[in-house]
Amino acid sequence: ICSDKTGTLTKNEMTVQKIFCADTMYSVDGVGYEPVGHILKGVGEPVEKAPPELMETLSVGFLCNNAAIGKDKGVYVAKGSNTEAALIVSAMKGKADEKKRKIDEIPFEAKYQYMATMHEAGEDNLICVKGAPERILESCKSMMIDGRSMPLDSELVKTKVEEMARDSLRVLAMAEKRVPHEKHFLDRDDISDLVFVGLQGMMDPPRKEALEAIEKCKTAGIRTVMITGDHSLTASAIARRLNIIKEGEETLTGHDLSKMTDEQLYDVVEDVSVYARVEPEHKFRITKQLQKRGHIVAMTGDGVNDAPALKAADIGVAMGRTGTEVSKEASDIVLTDDNFATIVDAVKEGRHVYDMIWRVILYLLPTNGGQGLTIAGALMLSAFIPVFRDRLPIEPVQILWVNLIIAIACAIPLIWEPPEKGLLKRPPRDPNEKLFNRFFIIRVGIVSLIEVTMIIIMFLLFYHFSGSDPSSIAQAQTIAFTIIIMIEVGYLFTARSLMDSAFAINPFRNRWIIVGVCVTLALQITCLLYTSPSPRDRTRSRMP
Repeated sequence: ICSDKTGTLTKNEMTVQKIFCADTMYSVDGVGYEPVGHILKGVGEPVEKAPPELMETLSVGFLCNNAAIGKDKGVYVAKGSNTEAALIVSAMKGKADEKKRKIDEIPFEAKYQYMATMHEAGEDNLICVKGAPERILESCKSMMIDGRSMPLDSELVKTKVEEMARDSLRVLAMAEKRVPHEKHFLDRDDISDLVFVGLQGMMDPPRKEALEAIEKCKTAGIRTVMITGDHSLTASAIARRLNIIKEGEETLTGHDLSKMTDEQLYDVVEDVSVYARVEPEHKFRITKQLQKRGHIVAMTGDGVNDAPALKAADIGVAMGRTGTEVSKEASDIVLTDDNFATIVDAVKEGRHVYDMIWRVILYLLPTNGGQGLTIAGALMLSAFIPVFRDRLPIEPVQILWVNLIIAIACAIPLIWEPPEKGLLKRPPRDPNEKLFNRFFIIRVGIVSLIEVTMIIIMFLLFYHFSGSDPSSIAQAQTIAFTIIIMIEVGYLFTARSLMDSAFAINPFRNRWIIVGVCVTLALQITCLLYTSPSPRDRTRSRMP
């Protein structure tokens, strides 16, 4: 399962916890989207008079933004991107939420890893940019310190990015640029010579249920691969907390993937479980190489550009909450709660459905096999047993009756059988394995042979103890007819599990099985009472 991180493996409940600007690290208290809290210098007292670079860092996050926060049933919630909502909250905590009219915007694209907006700001216009730190630093020539533009210390900034990323924080860089008031359109050429103002690091805690689901995947023989656009250190820290990787295991970045050929990726894809700073086309390449390795691949995605990877995967999984309509159309499954644990629940349900189909087929085939072998056996024995030369042990109308009530009253209740224990402890099923495997053939063969043996023996015993009277053939056929029903009723309790004994299963676990058995026996008794000749009719049948 190749899964996104944000919102799928994590809660997607962003809260800014650290801010770095100039040479100072600040912390932010408060959780969630309620704009209550303070900005603290280090772990000390709240900042009373924020320096210009801190105010600009908060302001850029507030302005370069399309989200909002509001109340839903008295609780503050994000409206739009949770990441952008967290930036609004941090700006409100720092009293830097002054609105400026937006003139133009460059929306975020995974390929460019930034978003930019332009706003009116007095006599000038202000370009605000936020995005991946390494991408923003490439476009910066200076940084703000004490309200002045100073030479950029990129090494210091990178060190702080790594420090925050190791704490499992998602880090965004903020930069700005002033342009003439006459400029009304924003293009990508304007994203250069920026002034770096600061970093904001936000926590997106892992889902508790995702950790449990990943452990279930391991026991089920399913490997979990994290693919994210976040910093590699952030991705690695979250992956370690979720037990996707262990300390020291390799993490590949989108930059690494871009330099690799498909052959080189094929060589390492088996050993890499975390991919960071990934672009949508990388997802497609990862999917194809995993498939070449013989894996059945489920790929999650939510963006328009994820569609090729979702289409290429064996199971494309789109996000129902945050996913675009394009991604949903390209996928096989839409995950309505965007939760990784739901994917694992779907795997369990899929295994249960497969077991259920197999269970019903395994139950019905011996019925047909036993009846078919009874006819064939009677024909072969007719050379030695004279009664089989004139009559068969069961009549065609009896075969039709058995197939009708067994398929309806007995087979259908098997559909409501609860999942077997240990479904996620089995190894994955080989997709090339045929339904009619060795286990299937042996089981169907044994039950069919038991059925045909019992039918023929009971028919011959009744016929023999009746003095081989031709008038008793109908009664012998009734005995054989009823034996089929009784064997199928008995076999129904064994067919409830593919592996476990019938005695290991609570007989009342599936009440529909009991109902089915009662209905079958009631119909059989009704049939026998209705079709049995009266004593007077039997006397007449013996007359010349």
